[in-house]
Amino acid sequence: MRKFRHSRLQRRLSLIGLVLLLVAFAMQTEAQTRPLLVLYAFPEEGQTIAKQMTTDSTARILGRTVQMGMLNGKRIILAESGVGMTNAAMTTQELITRFHPRGLVFSGIAGAIDSTVHIGDLCICSSWITHDYVYCGPDSLQPQPIHSFSAKADSLGSFWSFFADSGFVGEAKKIDGSKLSLQKIGTREPRIIVGGACVSGNAFIDNAQKRLWLKGRFGAMVTDMESAAVAQVCTANGVPFVIIRSASDLAGGSPSKTATEQLDQFFRIAASNSAVVVMALVGRLP
Repeated sequence: MRKFRHSRLQRRLSLIGLVLLLVAFAMQTEAQTRPLLVLYAFPEEGQTIAKQMTTDSTARILGRTVQMGMLNGKRIILAESGVGMTNAAMTTQELITRFHPRGLVFSGIAGAIDSTVHIGDLCICSSWITHDYVYCGPDSLQPQPIHSFSAKADSLGSFWSFFADSGFVGEAKKIDGSKLSLQKIGTREPRIIVGGACVSGNAFIDNAQKRLWLKGRFGAMVTDMESAAVAQVCTANGVPFVIIRSASDLAGGSPSKTATEQLDQFFRIAASNSAVVVMALVGRLP
């Protein structure tokens, strides 16, 4: 009788193990079939990607066209975020709610802050900071932490930075820029720089003093007007993300040209190169 009970217990345990294995497999399969969300800020930044993807369907969401289809063997949702922190956050949250993506990749241009980042270089930063969330005191600006929700911690927390997914960043490190069709800036080959901190805020930076402050206070590589907001929304929803920014100007660091003049000159090249790296990275992601 004892042997019979022991045998029955073993069968039950084996059955439970099989069920758990099937559930784990189903969860993994479901995760892999969920789309990647690919965002860009300006229409021109998405054109290169849109030309290379196979579009199955389109929709209008929050007034902008969203394309659904395949890119480099992966199902993606391609959408314009809009310019600025609020537009980017609003669009990101709406698309996450509707499509439940397994990850997010953002493509766009940026102003170079670090002196080692030249026009045309591509930065894939490990962390993103909102640079204009500050206390404006009598003598200085004092950055403050952002109180936000974290899906991973399932609680509110204070964040100085929002971190890109380490696995996504790791795949970015494996991309060989020399094997991509990146457009040169004059005779210079663009570099892909992975790691470090980047900053975002609702300001187009074209000021040498502000540029130095962003570097000194945050150690920033580049600055833009969307990425930190997208990073915060992804963190709140538990969506892994990585952001690729191509330097289109020096954010006030040029002795001869304004950032606006540089942007007008290099915008299309920078946007196109960022899209090329995005496509390469999408092909590498699980």
